[in-house]
Amino acid sequence: MDTLNCFYFALIGVGVLYAVSIFIFGELHDFSGALHLPGDFGGHGAPSLDHGEVRIPALSPITVASFVTAFGAFGIIGAQGFNLSSGASALAAGAGGFVVAAIAHFAFGYFLIAPQGSSEVTQQDIIGATAEVTMPIAAKGLGEVTLIAQGGRVTYPARSQDGVPLVRGATVVVVDMVGGVVLVRE
Repeated sequence: MDTLNCFYFALIGVGVLYAVSIFIFGELHDFSGALHLPGDFGGHGAPSLDHGEVRIPALSPITVASFVTAFGAFGIIGAQGFNLSSGASALAAGAGGFVVAAIAHFAFGYFLIAPQGSSEVTQQDIIGATAEVTMPIAAKGLGEVTLIAQGGRVTYPARSQDGVPLVRGATVVVVDMVGGVVLVRE
């Protein structure tokens, strides 16, 4: 049991040192330390059509440090505080570490990431928006429209949805976006 307690204390120390090193040296490099797995576990691993959204990977440095530290702490509490057997204290440590890591992951995302805004214009921002034709749109050709999205003026190549030519200055509605070209109608 003494070896297991030493292991638990070592994990607490490693977790605390890791958290302190992230705090002190975190901005000195580009490496995020995040592990991105195929299939995505809340991170950036899977392809997504949603752009402009910031997510935290499930295996970020914050969740790893939280798990390791909590695993050690819950192990010590189980072994020393409740006199649990080695197996029972390891189960308590695993469960406690998982719960604390999940809380840290969601709390970090909720309190620090969610309030941040993005100025990136998405397809959802422009479909249904009113735009002005800034370059005439030929019947079966391309032109250009300008609209206000996310507080800024943006310009897109445009095609008439109905195949009707549209003159410069005409007011149109964006009905779809295909590949970077918006489809508009009067």
